[in-house]
Amino acid sequence: MEVYTYYYPGFFDDNYRVTGSEWKLMQQAKPRNKVHYQPRIPADGYYEQNNLERCKAQIALAQKYGIRGFMICYYWDFETSSPVMHEVLEEMMKAMEGTTFEFNIMWVLRLPHRILPIEEGSYGKYHNHPWFKKRIQRYRKDLRFLNEIKRITSHPNYRKDSEGRALLQLYSLSELIDLHGGEVNTLLEDFNGFHLQGVCGRSDDWIADASRLGIHSLTSYVTLVDFNSPKVLLKHAACVAEQSIVWSNIQQQTSIPFYPSVATGWDASPRGAHLQGFKIKKFPWAPVVIDSNPIDFKKNMEMASQWAKNKHVDIHVASWNEWSEGHYLEPDLRYGTAYLEELLCIKKSH
Repeated sequence: MEVYTYYYPGFFDDNYRVTGSEWKLMQQAKPRNKVHYQPRIPADGYYEQNNLERCKAQIALAQKYGIRGFMICYYWDFETSSPVMHEVLEEMMKAMEGTTFEFNIMWVLRLPHRILPIEEGSYGKYHNHPWFKKRIQRYRKDLRFLNEIKRITSHPNYRKDSEGRALLQLYSLSELIDLHGGEVNTLLEDFNGFHLQGVCGRSDDWIADASRLGIHSLTSYVTLVDFNSPKVLLKHAACVAEQSIVWSNIQQQTSIPFYPSVATGWDASPRGAHLQGFKIKKFPWAPVVIDSNPIDFKKNMEMASQWAKNKHVDIHVASWNEWSEGHYLEPDLRYGTAYLEELLCIKKSH
């Protein structure tokens, strides 16, 4: 059993986003009531993520606490045939050379937000937001993209399965299916030879068809919260108590293995324009895990460890550094290295 953690490349000034690094969101974040923990501040301060020495330090810290590798979000703009926010990945690939640390990419089919924070609107659900729709692109057989995937996955530290296939995560298949329907099988043939791992939500319609689509395994990003729940403020312990049922419901739909993902919390409110109180019941303002803490994270990791042992799979954690969504393992001013210490404790005990 190994532990891999998602890694988000959003904390540096790049050429894609109009509003720049998401550290700006974190610096401007405000609590919306007395128990809402904001702003969240890294223990050693804000930093530029696309820095080779910073990447080396992050790898060293992750290895110290028993993490096997990073699952790095990867974006490609098919309209311009170019990568998006890829500079961090390039530095990470350099930083891993000569180490035993691994990485894989999670190809994210939707593009990142270019303008943050998101303004309140009368669009109803987040999926109706005009900018959300602009982020969704049809897949094109882009040879430059396919060559880049081959280049990245040929790195000596790239994560492979037991058969030697490079592991490529796909997020989100729901949008690919919505746009391409029955053509998805043909599209995924462009990735023959890879271990394709579908990243699913709690109740995605395609889970039962995953094997037929050519998917070899499943995982999730954040199943800690139910995004369809009418509740706005969630308790960490209550969310954790649901996880084994959530994972079992996913696994019961398919014969391919499911790798559980454990999140340290959830609070995406910094990505939305500041509003007093918790009146808006939609992303990014809600829901919020109001009391995310290392002890409940440890309980969730214990559940995931038992699952991984029984199913012979690895554990995924969301995430190393998704600060603007409120789930991260990196030390902060509130808990320091407590999340990492609990992770290492579980790792040693199994």
